[in-house]
Amino acid sequence: METKQIIINGVFYIILTTLFAILWIKEKKVVGQIKIYRENFANWIIKKLNIKSKRTQKVLKKSINFTESIGSALILVLIIQKFYLGNFLVPTGSMIPTIVPKDRLFGNMVIYKFKEPDREDIIVFKEPVENKVLYTKRLMGLPGETVEIEGEKLIINGKQITDRRYSNLGELGYNQWVVPKKGDTLTIKPNGNYIELAKEQNIDIKKIQENLLAQPGALSQILPDVTFYINGKKTGMVLDYIHDKDVLEKLLKGETIETTITEDYFLALGDNTDGSYDGRMWGFVALHRIEGKAFVRFWPLNRIGLLK
Repeated sequence: METKQIIINGVFYIILTTLFAILWIKEKKVVGQIKIYRENFANWIIKKLNIKSKRTQKVLKKSINFTESIGSALILVLIIQKFYLGNFLVPTGSMIPTIVPKDRLFGNMVIYKFKEPDREDIIVFKEPVENKVLYTKRLMGLPGETVEIEGEKLIINGKQITDRRYSNLGELGYNQWVVPKKGDTLTIKPNGNYIELAKEQNIDIKKIQENLLAQPGALSQILPDVTFYINGKKTGMVLDYIHDKDVLEKLLKGETIETTITEDYFLALGDNTDGSYDGRMWGFVALHRIEGKAFVRFWPLNRIGLLK
């Protein structure tokens, strides 16, 4: 991670933590000031609506007090979960036996603001398919490494790096991929001109994106023979670029896309290899998508413990 970004993140967290400290130290004064603003606002509403009934005024003030209290608490919780300690519910079995469905986890949301993830970290990230759901997987492939699966073993740079079993599913299958790193040259190459086909089928860019979301890992069914290369070597999908409207338009015209990777990427896999929808199907995870490191399970109570 660049020193400049670390400094920016450091300044941000110093300011945010200082604000929290001030709120805690001057809690009574802050609460008192909020109470004054709250009462002034309630009186303004009463005057604006010309409310004469004392009972209605009392109900309105109680409603405003309740709404403000809940709203303030919710904002604080969301800030804490976003920037300090995430709280996650795992809905699927992709990480069995390490994590099972309905487990609740705490995530360290600070650590990756100051360093890049390490191999074997259990990361929480915004998946690159729909760009809205948070996944929990184990990070296995690092930027610049070659990854493949041989004999149900994960091979990194020609060496087996774990005894954990991995099946040859998805686009990775029996192929060898290069994990993109910042500065690499990414080439996306179509094998023809599909613009006329798109017109005949009345398919526009938006429709193609919808098809891609509906059939992740099946680009060949949407744009035939589209292949990704890193520094000239065939690799897996880099969906951050495919979702770009300008890139899709050029691919439809049969144009080859060549660009420079602007950040590091990683390969994330599920421990439940036969039941995990992971990087083998949809490719790589950009650094900016990784939000935190899952480090402890706090529910159910009989399974509380650190995650490894």
